[in-house]
Amino acid sequence: MPLSSLDIVFYYTGLATGPANNTISLGGTISLATITDALANNIYDDVTGDESGAGDTEYRGIYVKDTNTTYTMINTKFWIAGYLRAATGADTISIASSTFSLGANTMGICTDESTAPNETAGSIIWVVEGATPTTPSNTVGFTSAGLATTIPASIGATTLAAGSYFGIWLRRIVPPGALAYTSRACTLKVQCETTASPYTFTLTKEYVINFDGTRSGAISVVQ
Repeated sequence: MPLSSLDIVFYYTGLATGPANNTISLGGTISLATITDALANNIYDDVTGDESGAGDTEYRGIYVKDTNTTYTMINTKFWIAGYLRAATGADTISIASSTFSLGANTMGICTDESTAPNETAGSIIWVVEGATPTTPSNTVGFTSAGLATTIPASIGATTLAAGSYFGIWLRRIVPPGALAYTSRACTLKVQCETTASPYTFTLTKEYVINFDGTRSGAISVVQ
């Protein structure tokens, strides 16, 4: 059968396997562990009182994989669809593609969760949540050479082969003096096309990054 949203799966990186060690999902090789739906703290650990008081920036690296054995992901792109957060003093989430070409099946690393990825300086395109809760962020797609670029939401390029994967960086910035906010969330959308000749279908996979407040965070899947 053609590619479906169920075939688009998010994975940890390195030796990370779940909430207990999400702080080591810092790029490099793909983990054997997938990111579990609606599980608290499965991407980001709690923000401590010291971190929210002084401010804190943390990075995570994850992979998006086409687990279908036959069908490819065409015109792959991703963006943040919207958010729920405090009007002032809120943390912000940014996303970026690895600078390795689409389908390279690798990404750089962060030496620790507070250090930016070791990929080429200035080449990582960070996309932050939109200006309002209903405004999407810019869209990250790929050029004909398979390199990440910021594009209009209606444009995409290149193909991710069946069984291949690409890296996404996440960056959470907590400003000094951040306040707790109930039901903090933003939605990461990955979209592609797939063919089942003679038709082309558009698929969208949604991952919702949830924060119960300043002190906790999670990422969950919406099918």
